[in-house]
Amino acid sequence: MLSPMCRTCRDRRVKCDGAQPGRTPYRAIGVECLGYGSATAAAWESDDEESDRDEDGEEQGGELMRLSPDPVPVQRDDGTSSSSSGGHGSAHIPYDPIPPQYTEAQMIYDGIHYYNERVSGDLISIASHFNPYQVSLNRIDKIPDIYVRLLVTCATLHRAMQHDTSSSRSSALVQRERVTHEFRIRALQQVNHDLSKTETQTSDATLMCVICLLLSTVSEPSWSPASRTTGIDESTQMQQSAYTDWRVHLEGARKIIKLRGGLKGILSRNPYFKPLLALFVGIDVIAATTTPTTHRYMAEATSMACRYWEVEPGFFQVNLAISAPCPEELFQTLILINYLRSISLKPSLSDRRQAGTRMVLNKIRSFNPTEWATRMKMFKGWKSSGDGVEFVDDARSPSRHSHTPTPLPTPSHAPRRAANVSSASSSSSRSNSDAKLNSPTDIPEADLWLNISIIYQAAILLYAIRTLILDMPQDRNGLLSENPRLNITRLRQHTRQTLADAVAPVFSDPSSAHQIGKLIFFPVFVLGMEVGHNEKELQEFVTDGLALLGHTCGTLGPIAAIDEVRGKWAADAAAPEGTHVTWDEYFQGRPDFIFGF
Repeated sequence: MLSPMCRTCRDRRVKCDGAQPGRTPYRAIGVECLGYGSATAAAWESDDEESDRDEDGEEQGGELMRLSPDPVPVQRDDGTSSSSSGGHGSAHIPYDPIPPQYTEAQMIYDGIHYYNERVSGDLISIASHFNPYQVSLNRIDKIPDIYVRLLVTCATLHRAMQHDTSSSRSSALVQRERVTHEFRIRALQQVNHDLSKTETQTSDATLMCVICLLLSTVSEPSWSPASRTTGIDESTQMQQSAYTDWRVHLEGARKIIKLRGGLKGILSRNPYFKPLLALFVGIDVIAATTTPTTHRYMAEATSMACRYWEVEPGFFQVNLAISAPCPEELFQTLILINYLRSISLKPSLSDRRQAGTRMVLNKIRSFNPTEWATRMKMFKGWKSSGDGVEFVDDARSPSRHSHTPTPLPTPSHAPRRAANVSSASSSSSRSNSDAKLNSPTDIPEADLWLNISIIYQAAILLYAIRTLILDMPQDRNGLLSENPRLNITRLRQHTRQTLADAVAPVFSDPSSAHQIGKLIFFPVFVLGMEVGHNEKELQEFVTDGLALLGHTCGTLGPIAAIDEVRGKWAADAAAPEGTHVTWDEYFQGRPDFIFGF
């Protein structure tokens, strides 16, 4: 509903210019008018002249384009925020995300601006690369309302995580909660309406909105107790309660994709859908890692994922451009691990699973992080056209395999990499908190990619060892073909040490946690799942790191992951001596969990 001052403007047929919303007194009647500046002459509208055309008859941006966004807080290295003036000359004014008498139009414009500045960048791996997830403010009036509402809600919830860390609930927060709730309800109603109509239930717009809903989900349907111990207040309940059942959105998107002939069918008609589908694929594969083998959707999800490589040559290159940049060959191996888990309860397929496990170990250990990082120097992210990724020499893929198995590098002989990794261990991770990453903008991309490749290699190997070997009652002899006597338990310990060493510097400050930590949610979660119930210092290192990731990235996913790893530690502590709770046993019967992007 329009505020009183806007009704006054409309009654007097004055077109607000939007130069300084909420800042300038409306001198004629002595109240603040949203957008009417004293330095700008009033523009009178005739009854037969549309206000969205300029002197040359060209269309302007409409009502939203006559507004200006609120200043976006600048994240400092110390974790605090400050507001840029954004041209308003108001840097000295304490920042309040929602000014008094905020109109819906202003909230939309400000929300999209905030989304572009602070949210969309977290969906790509390298901030300097082209970002296809940004929304052009010049075309905002041409974007479907439902998509706009989803983006604004996402931005508002992100802002709540960033700035509302006190226990008090201001009137601005209450207003934001109310408007955000209304936006969400209308968006969900529109999605349900489109899904109920045959002509729109599989349209591009519907699929786009369902995937957007999926991206906006959080991990658990009940409020996370971890949040109360990590300093998160009631404001984050907005994010937690906004889109609770992520599984519904994931399976809804899967059904639409299958009805349209799969990913290959969609991309053959609309290749510009690739950035959105890349996020769906990443979520689908990583979500399967925390899905128990008996889950009703597990078999369908893993079988569908096994055919993703058929979409087009080099399809998994798109993973490198999103915020879960798992190397191609390791990502394919992760898909295979999920599939082998899905058939683990079928005795008739035990030989296939045994052979597959051997293949997984060989593929992971033959991956060469140094060679891969060197080839990634050519990577330039998404094409400006948005229909794929590019390399400077037009090389199709950086994923040539090294055929000689190479052990994971240890801190003593590993190449010097972005993190300048300290010799963190389960007993010394916390004492090495002064080991800092360079400023993210100063880290050479090749060094960054090297660190990421080592982290993902170690995490996926740990996941494979745990779920396919240590949790399974099978003969382990011969799994490591080049050295049958190599102890699997010792390999796991060495791999976990490598992973802990590599992620330690990421948590050294909020800046590195945001710029690099956002890329390694899954590896950090795997590390937490592999921590023993009596390793208190390493437990604290993991939980503090996940809390820092959640706060700096503005998402509840890592915060909810704290509950999951703590639950696993508690379950292991309660298990009979000499036993442990398997990966499947832990997730069996629990609410579906995903740690998000």
